[in-house]
Amino acid sequence: MKSNADIIAQKKFSKTFLIPKFRKLSAVGASPAVVHWFRSYLSDRTQSVRIDSVLSDPSLITHGVPQGAILSPLLFCIYLNDLPGTPQFCQLESYVDDSKVLLSFPVADVIDAKFKLEDDLRNVATWCCTNDLLINPEKTKFMLIGTKQMISKHSVNFTVSFIGKTLMPVESARDLGVYIDLHLTYDTHISHLVSSCLNKLVQINRVKYCFDRETLVLIITSLVFSKMLYCSTVWSNTSSKNIQKLQLIQNFACKIICGARKYDHVTPLLDELNWLPVSKMLKFRDAVMAYKCANNLAPEYLCAKLKKRSSIHNRTTRNNDKFEIPSFRSASGQRTFAYRAVSLWNMLDEDLRNATTVKAFKKAMKLVMNE
Repeated sequence: MKSNADIIAQKKFSKTFLIPKFRKLSAVGASPAVVHWFRSYLSDRTQSVRIDSVLSDPSLITHGVPQGAILSPLLFCIYLNDLPGTPQFCQLESYVDDSKVLLSFPVADVIDAKFKLEDDLRNVATWCCTNDLLINPEKTKFMLIGTKQMISKHSVNFTVSFIGKTLMPVESARDLGVYIDLHLTYDTHISHLVSSCLNKLVQINRVKYCFDRETLVLIITSLVFSKMLYCSTVWSNTSSKNIQKLQLIQNFACKIICGARKYDHVTPLLDELNWLPVSKMLKFRDAVMAYKCANNLAPEYLCAKLKKRSSIHNRTTRNNDKFEIPSFRSASGQRTFAYRAVSLWNMLDEDLRNATTVKAFKKAMKLVMNE
């Protein structure tokens, strides 16, 4: 039996913590019985710390979710579910606890954009305080993205105030493993990528005699190419100079596997390994992503960027399965995935576009690339 003091303390705890937080479960459609189950699941939990053989006294957990529990990621996503609706002018995108506030504006409205951005940042900070979450302004970065002419006019004087800290524009920032620069050239990303991949290949080259060819292919594919081609649909519109840097990485990997010398021609070796050159590999991966978008196998936000002509008009034509070409006036717009994927997809043969599975499409697409 609980004492009156324990009952009063439990009721106070429920009023101050449990009830406001569990309203988020009801907001996403959880029934009262499910909310009650989660309340029981998260309440009255304790934690202890063990150092060697010494165990601390149990301490009541009043915030957070159980670490390592299978339901914890889902509960965290539900907890942050209303965060994207906090900004009034900007768009907020989140991946777990990494959130970005985005605002596009013409050059003439730069002053108004500054006020809107600071206002929405205050709204986000207020939401975090209300929901017992902390923001680290030291790790918050501010970037202006645009052409060189646009950035040169405002990058020096454009600063943003956030929780008592003045944020100066940075030239590049890492977002989910990709380095974004202010001109979207991806020069910084390619530099980091080449350095990392080259370091791994040098280490593999030192021990290559310990492995057979099949094992070397597996190691290099897993440790080097998986990193080199990560998020390629985002940065594959980079300059030919950067593509050539990546081609040198592939050439080095090819010579390690085949045991070739430094100045040997690499084209026969690529054919021997059935590898596509980097430029063709990037187009191949763009085509695969376009196929997934055409068949609703990609995330919804990507599928929405590509619209088939059959969804625009009801006329039956031989081009119904092709994508509608987006209209971009600038060269920057024509470098985006939406434009590149449409142009590449519409050039493919009808039989290739109508492949029944992703595996069949990849196989047929690779044959086309090898021609």
